Amino acid sequence: MKNTILGIALVSMLLTLMALISVVSREPRQAQGSTFVGSEYYATTTSSSLTSSACMPVMTSYKTLGSVVVTLTSNAGLAIYDATTTSSHADHATTTIAYFPSTAAGTYTFDVRAKRGLCITSVGAVGVASTTVTWRY
Repeated sequence: MKNTILGIALVSMLLTLMALISVVSREPRQAQGSTFVGSEYYATTTSSSLTSSACMPVMTSYKTLGSVVVTLTSNAGLAIYDATTTSSHADHATTTIAYFPSTAAGTYTFDVRAKRGLCITSVGAVGVASTTVTWRY
């Protein structure tokens, strides 16, 4: 009887020690800059030939719009939609996330979830070549 209790106690202590070693020896997630690996932002710049009728699809499916960085003030505007096309129809709705009638230099932070994807178009004049859009998965 004492041997059975002693055996169970030893096995329990061994399993507890193994679990403790497993938890303590794990590598912590390493931050790279101000974010963890896997949470970093990706970026793209708008094309100088961007038009209001054509959609520049940045991504499709669930993603997060991080920010819009405008480095040069312009009369050309910018529209960002939660969509993969500018055509709104029954199977594919278009939701406006951001609308800039004219682009003033600056960083505009959103951190908004896009369910369908991001579609970027120019408003008015053609092209907004000095704009960077960031997103993450």
